[in-house]
Amino acid sequence: MVFVATSFSFVAHDVLRDSQREMIEDALATLEKNGYLFAAAPTGIGKTAAALSATLARATNHPDGKKTVLFMTGRQSQHRIVVDTVRKINTRMNGQKVRLVDLIGRESMCVDVDRFTGRCNCEFGINDSILHDAREGLKRYILEDPRHVDDVIEQGKQRKVCSWTCARQCAKECDLIVLDYNHVFIDKVREASLDSMGVELSNSILIVDEAHNLPNRIRRGLERRLTAKVLRDCVSEMQEHRGNEDKAVAKALEADGTEIWTEDAEEALLAEKALMRIREKVGAHLNNLKRVLGDDAEQMTDPEELLGIFYSSLEETLDEPMTMARFIHTLESVRIEIDEALDTDPEIACHRLAELLDILYTRQGDSALATVFDMLGEEGRITTYLLDPGVVAKPILKQASGGILMSGTLFPPSMYGDILGVPTEGEAVYKEYSSPFESDRRPVILATDVTTRYKDRSASNTRKIREHIHGLLRQTPGHVAVFLPSYNMLEEIIEDGSWPGLHLIVEERTWSKSRVQDVLNRLHRSRDSGQRCLLAGVYNARLSEGVDYEGNILDAVICVGIPMAPPTASNQALRDYISDRFGERNAWKYSAAQPAMNAILQAMGRAIRKAKDRAVVLVLERRVDDRGYKACLPTGLNMFHTGEPEATERLVRRFFQRHPEPARNTE
Repeated sequence: MVFVATSFSFVAHDVLRDSQREMIEDALATLEKNGYLFAAAPTGIGKTAAALSATLARATNHPDGKKTVLFMTGRQSQHRIVVDTVRKINTRMNGQKVRLVDLIGRESMCVDVDRFTGRCNCEFGINDSILHDAREGLKRYILEDPRHVDDVIEQGKQRKVCSWTCARQCAKECDLIVLDYNHVFIDKVREASLDSMGVELSNSILIVDEAHNLPNRIRRGLERRLTAKVLRDCVSEMQEHRGNEDKAVAKALEADGTEIWTEDAEEALLAEKALMRIREKVGAHLNNLKRVLGDDAEQMTDPEELLGIFYSSLEETLDEPMTMARFIHTLESVRIEIDEALDTDPEIACHRLAELLDILYTRQGDSALATVFDMLGEEGRITTYLLDPGVVAKPILKQASGGILMSGTLFPPSMYGDILGVPTEGEAVYKEYSSPFESDRRPVILATDVTTRYKDRSASNTRKIREHIHGLLRQTPGHVAVFLPSYNMLEEIIEDGSWPGLHLIVEERTWSKSRVQDVLNRLHRSRDSGQRCLLAGVYNARLSEGVDYEGNILDAVICVGIPMAPPTASNQALRDYISDRFGERNAWKYSAAQPAMNAILQAMGRAIRKAKDRAVVLVLERRVDDRGYKACLPTGLNMFHTGEPEATERLVRRFFQRHPEPARNTE
């Protein structure tokens, strides 16, 4: 069913799908109370357009004055979708158009950014007399119509001005800013980004796209590693930095005969002495942990004990001990020469240590912060882990003026509200939206006669998994993607198998974004030439998540096994924390089962990107039908059961008889 869109403002289309209309209504009602809508919205219902319609309407007519909409996404392809959607919205508006600015990382927008000064070479050689006019011209270009960031970058190069600077200067004049999660949910990035753009979090409404990724993105924001090598490098870097400070003093003395002992030079000398003691004491601590580790993969350590070693090192080394804040600041101020073309790790060790110490120092006593020791080569390392992303997200969500968190795999939505610590003061709505096409155009077949559970693995089980795959391949006209829990299992089941008539493309751990794009281009070329491909990847890796397989390039997706997290010390710590916070009943679901099932759902969603796409999904794991795992699936997901490869082949044949041709280039 479709609905005429005249009852809503800021809509991109003349008619709305029923789920899209429902989402807009829910969002408007929630935002009216400055609350948050957690929307599990499958691909094809138009959730991006729905979220923009509701948030722009609320931001424009907010009782506390006009708000700015911050649309956060980790995928650059989604940036383009947002810009294109806003263009469609503007074509339907009679009055003021929506102003938008699209931002990505500075390294991608600028030429040769200096890591210390923050300056780039975008405007090198341009005359000061024309620089102002050139900048104003680019800003007018950005504001006159929604622009893709690639177009802004190209215009900046042509005008010889900094597209990053101009885009940020436009932000406070815009209704909508498209940017990465880090600009809001990583403290230091937010302070350096939103504040400098004149955007206040309290004056903003948030949209978080692919919100199932947000908890882990926040966790990674506080993940830092400490090794003996880092400490050795810190000492040598501080010595080089201090030498540079001494040269500056000598240069001043030579210039006018006045001896100047700078505060920076004194701080560097004190920090160098402290680092030598820290290197000794932390090195001994790492060696002790290495001896205790034994055969275990990793072990939990005490972050307070580690911070105490740094404190004692400062106190024992110096007559007048530096405060931890001063020491961190001195580490941050280190400046040395780095040849990025020769150095495989151009990041400055002192800066890395400063970040780790800042985390330990600012979050001391917080049970949500854990440290883990494991082996890295011959040396051990300590890694900081944030067990509870809510300690970061909750104050941010509380400060903002409501928002929408959405994803095709935000299951169950209430779990993400718990994990992110939705403020109790505001209203939170948790909703699953149904797809108008999935049951017919993306049927899911579950094989109940195979499993990847460790104790049940056997040669006959592996053979039967391959027989199910072969049955699907015989009846599928085009490309097929298969995803497995690990690279070892990928090798065992896929690489060691035989797939006649298909070109096998196997994902590797080291693949970059450009390598993935090469594979996507290969799929399109192969389809045009009539060559069928079997694309093999791993859950939670490059190919199974965050990749848009556009143009219905995949006719089928096969999901093998359940990617359960291994029983490590850090995973057990996470489960224990969740048990204390949300109860034992939720511990296994929140920490293990639900993330694993969501990884499968993400893989399943690779084949269907638009409403008219069609594909078949085959799940090869009988445990998915067990009550505990089944409870992690969307309530509206119905699966066809098969108990043998022949039945699988018949079901696939019938599907492609009903849907013989892929729907390409559809809206």
